[in-house]
Amino acid sequence: MLQRLLLTLLLLAITAGFLDHRQKAGSFQKVDQAFLDFMVANARENFDKSLPDHDGVVLVELRAEDHAEYASWPPPPLDWQTLVRGLQEYDPEVLVIATPLNWGRPTPDFAPALADALLPFTSVILGVEAQLADGETSAPAFLGDLDSLLPRFIQVDGDASRVPSLASLITAPDAAVRASSEMGLLCLRQEKGTRRLPYAVKDQDAFIPTLLAQTLARHSHSPYSSGHRLHLGAGAGAYLQEGRYVPLRPSGEFIVTPQATVPTVNALHLMAGSLADAVSDTEKALLAKADILVLGITQAESLEGPPSLPRLYAQAFHHLLGLPRLQKLGSLGQWIIQILAVLAALWLIMRVPPEKVLKSGLFLFFLAFIGAYLLFQASLISFSPVPPSVILVLGMLLGRFWRKKETTISLSPSSPASQDTVAT
Repeated sequence: MLQRLLLTLLLLAITAGFLDHRQKAGSFQKVDQAFLDFMVANARENFDKSLPDHDGVVLVELRAEDHAEYASWPPPPLDWQTLVRGLQEYDPEVLVIATPLNWGRPTPDFAPALADALLPFTSVILGVEAQLADGETSAPAFLGDLDSLLPRFIQVDGDASRVPSLASLITAPDAAVRASSEMGLLCLRQEKGTRRLPYAVKDQDAFIPTLLAQTLARHSHSPYSSGHRLHLGAGAGAYLQEGRYVPLRPSGEFIVTPQATVPTVNALHLMAGSLADAVSDTEKALLAKADILVLGITQAESLEGPPSLPRLYAQAFHHLLGLPRLQKLGSLGQWIIQILAVLAALWLIMRVPPEKVLKSGLFLFFLAFIGAYLLFQASLISFSPVPPSVILVLGMLLGRFWRKKETTISLSPSSPASQDTVAT
């Protein structure tokens, strides 16, 4: 009995160690992702609750109603350069210019100087006005000279049939201001009274991140090759580094809440110069705390008029940065779960009658699933289900087929079966 116990423990321990090694090597990535998708799809209410205000995003507006205060309208490169230089001291993680910086041909003066003013920033994303196709299309999008500059998603899964298709680029930043900045597609769809910002658009078999995805990728340091996965269809969402999660519609779009508010600063206050410091202490504090600064031309909200894209993107970032983050169970926690699985498997092998092992094992699976589900619902903590599941299955197999049935043969001298009767 003791020998069999030790042999069983050794076999289960070796199995647990091997599974932990393979899990860390990424062998169960697909299963882990599917398990996480299921958990997130059943916890969407955690991402729909009203969120506390935070100072991570600030919108710097070049307001259309103030057009007379600028040198010309839309603002020329010199005005943009003055504005950008006024923002350098605040050093945001990501500077987003959600208005295409293009003034036609020929390129006006000071455009190269504007590009130089953008160089000190850690990350700069310049908006590119894009046009979406009407319905599904197999024709390639017209990307002009930006084809090689636009990134592509590498990790995409799920039903992509409803993802908006890209038709063409309309207005791109002037080549003189691009320098080392990224290009981000500005896209908007209005459907059934909702304003939808695509997270990605489809170009034949490729998926191009929009300005929404690129900004969040830069903010969370999530490269497209790893650490940034787009899941489409039922339970759609984007998974980024640092536990960031973006809840999306099945089409891969984010719906901007109409009531969403975001801290704003008038661009004119930053362009007054050192002789007339018009930036208030409150605005300075907001700019200093902001991780993402969104710049762009805005207009007064109107039910009839088109919405201002810079304001919509700032509202989206403000909402998404306030969402709770997904968490992965640490190595110690994962080992505790595997130890519990080993003990459960040992119980199945040593204590449960072979004919009841299957029923008892399924009951343990049910309890484990309920525990994992409640843990995720309460704290958004997930773990790899493969190692404990394999250990439990191994315990069920050994308990059912490897363990011998114990039989007791009792022979009594008085029993008829113990006497040999010979008929002659």
